[in-house]
Amino acid sequence: MDIVVLGSAFVELVPSRTHVDLSRVGSFNLSIGGSATNMSVAASRLGARVGLLTAVGDDDFGRYVLKELRHEGIDVSNVRRIGGCRTGLSSYTVDEKGTKKYHFYRFPGYSSPEATLSADDVKEKYIEGARALALGEACVRRLPSRGFALTAVRFARKKDRLILYDPNYRSSLWASPSLASEVTRRFISLASVTTPNEKEALLITGRRNEGSAIEDLLKLGVKAVVVKEAERGCTVATKNEVTHMPAFKVRAVDDTGAGDAFAAGLLVGLLHGMSLKQSALLANAVGALKVSKAGTVRGMPALAEVKTFLRAARFRPARL
Repeated sequence: MDIVVLGSAFVELVPSRTHVDLSRVGSFNLSIGGSATNMSVAASRLGARVGLLTAVGDDDFGRYVLKELRHEGIDVSNVRRIGGCRTGLSSYTVDEKGTKKYHFYRFPGYSSPEATLSADDVKEKYIEGARALALGEACVRRLPSRGFALTAVRFARKKDRLILYDPNYRSSLWASPSLASEVTRRFISLASVTTPNEKEALLITGRRNEGSAIEDLLKLGVKAVVVKEAERGCTVATKNEVTHMPAFKVRAVDDTGAGDAFAAGLLVGLLHGMSLKQSALLANAVGALKVSKAGTVRGMPALAEVKTFLRAARFRPARL
């Protein structure tokens, strides 16, 4: 494997219409979802060999998720099927102002199978055999899955693997803001690179401006902080340098999964030996292409599409 991704995998109901509430959508298209799933698909389409570590329910939706993941070329040999548990569901709406609202139907003990994962579900050789580990907050919100994530990180650190932590903060899914901040800071301290958006960086640190938040995050011990800034691009920071990388201008259609696409692009660039700044520009391009299409997984670009886009923008990373 190039990348092993930890997190959630569920079924996403993609609305056939936007700018209306769910009661007026009319119909939905079935897709797979979850931040880890989105990142896995994005990285796989960029040519990386990806394995997903998660769990699904032992039901028809779970079988659908596994089928679609295999179709995307993702290794699912370590995805558990939890008996007596349903696979989670999610959907989202976009109002007339472009504001998005998520709707999650994932309930612990019933339809949140990834919450049952524990340290015993992590195979050391599987983690150590990959070049990078990526994870987000879905598997660290509560026990025992927090132990599952910590064990995977420990195995990756043991072999000095690249570790990316994407906070992907969802306040409604945590017991309290203080717990969310405490746990998030711990995992950032164990990572090589973290990719919060502007709002998340401020929430995690309690700071009022991005510059101070970045300083605080670097003090935790993470080697690089890459703050996603939507249409403005991203800020790349290490202890030696802070640089702003501009966004690529596209017509935005649907930004669902854009952060996951960004993280995948960043990881793929780093694994290709590109510099952190070049990798961030690649991540901006992958994210831009994603928001230009409707649908989450459906909108993840393939490597050939990214290369064409970059050539048109006169950016040609030698190692891609």
